[in-house]
Amino acid sequence: MTACIRIVLLSSVVALVGCEPSCKKTCKKLLDCEDIETARTEVEECAASCEIQQEMFDDWEASDERERFSELKKCIRSNECPDIADGVCYDEELYIW
Repeated sequence: MTACIRIVLLSSVVALVGCEPSCKKTCKKLLDCEDIETARTEVEECAASCEIQQEMFDDWEASDERERFSELKKCIRSNECPDIADGVCYDEELYIW
């Protein structure tokens, strides 16, 4: 029984590590970074733009672009503001902000 519980717990941890951040959380991180220049001033405006781009890839069934978009959001959420400002996550075709 203990082995089953360990497997379930390990599966849960693995699933959490791979979770894609929401557009709202990603945008909040971007807008909280003073080093990043953006025309967006509100989280809602940024999130709406992000969600439109995300839905566009879903509608087009563009799995490569959708995966890159997911990786971009993960990159933004996992890096520090100065690194993001220096372009560590920048992708010209997937520019959220």
